[in-house]
Amino acid sequence: MLGSSQQPYRRYVRSVVGFFAFAVTLFAAVNTWINPLWVTPAPWTDEGFAEWRPIYRQQRTAKAGLVRSESWDAAFFGSSRIDIAMDPALPEWGDEKAVNLAVSAGTLPETSGILHYTIQNDPLQLAVVGIDLGDMLHGGSGMRNTGYMESPFNEKGDAFERELRYVVGISSFEASFRAITNRINKRPPEYTIQGHRLRHQENYDVAQVIDRDSIPHAMRVIRGRRTGISPNPWKMECLQRILDDTKAANCKLVVVLPPNHATYLGVYYYLDDVDPTHLMDRELILKMLKDSNEAHPDAPAATVWDFNDFHALNCEKFTPPGERMKWWLDGTHARKALGDVMLARIMDWPIEGPGKDYGVELTLDGLQSRSEQLFAGYERFKTESPDLWNWMVESISHYQE
Repeated sequence: MLGSSQQPYRRYVRSVVGFFAFAVTLFAAVNTWINPLWVTPAPWTDEGFAEWRPIYRQQRTAKAGLVRSESWDAAFFGSSRIDIAMDPALPEWGDEKAVNLAVSAGTLPETSGILHYTIQNDPLQLAVVGIDLGDMLHGGSGMRNTGYMESPFNEKGDAFERELRYVVGISSFEASFRAITNRINKRPPEYTIQGHRLRHQENYDVAQVIDRDSIPHAMRVIRGRRTGISPNPWKMECLQRILDDTKAANCKLVVVLPPNHATYLGVYYYLDDVDPTHLMDRELILKMLKDSNEAHPDAPAATVWDFNDFHALNCEKFTPPGERMKWWLDGTHARKALGDVMLARIMDWPIEGPGKDYGVELTLDGLQSRSEQLFAGYERFKTESPDLWNWMVESISHYQE
């Protein structure tokens, strides 16, 4: 009697165990067949899904997968400013394989970890590292909430648990399903197979976005800086790690100071920020690079390219709502078109059209002159782009009332 009373319970347990075994097998089979985040390759993986893989929600994990997927010659690192602007598929790269490993909301702690992981896996020849002005003086980082801690970039993570989650996890299965639907519907995802966030940047009212997001952001930053600014030791350690890693790998390092649209940058001047030209950031970065270059004379010298100024391309006029601006996505993100100019300047490629004088290769000797150029550029912005300048002032006034 006792044995017969336990039979339904045993059948229930077997059913539950069987269901979970089936689900795990199904998830593992699909996730290794699709390899949606580039971290679950298998002999049976269908590479026909490569261009349809939706990595936007799990950028850190997927970009670590890109590092694993093949050997790269050049890589870009940094925040969304680099993620959106710099194209690793330009024909000028020729036989060199380039990849974009920048991530949305990325700060120096993430950038240094991503570069370290990459150089351990790949002997890069060139690393282009974007550093947002202000990051060197600010102790904040969102790395605990961006997916970085769950990605292979996190050296302290549990590798076994992480890899198991990639193979049988629900989030990977969801990404696999989206890859399948993308392929069926011929709907390319945001990112290319070389990690460039190229697509789904719809036309909208750029002026409205700058008024709503960029202007108040600049004003908040300025208020926070009034209590004083100074180099952040943690961020300095991160930059030093980048310098040490690239020197050890004999890798050419180019630090990029990404641009802002003049209506964002101009707020710092109009409201008398404590350091509107961000001279402290520039000087700190240049001194650290100089020390590193002098300590490693046999390695490629690290350089700085500075695009953050009032150049005409950064003063692009707003288009009517619904029409794309050529150079700008919003107040802090340049489009690929401007990223192409930046790369051409860095790499000394030919430039057809405007931008032949865009940006400067910054040095310590030229730092004071650069500061003077920036102040002069702001005055020129007021007189040569009065509509933009007046619009900026009006937008600021809305948040001062």
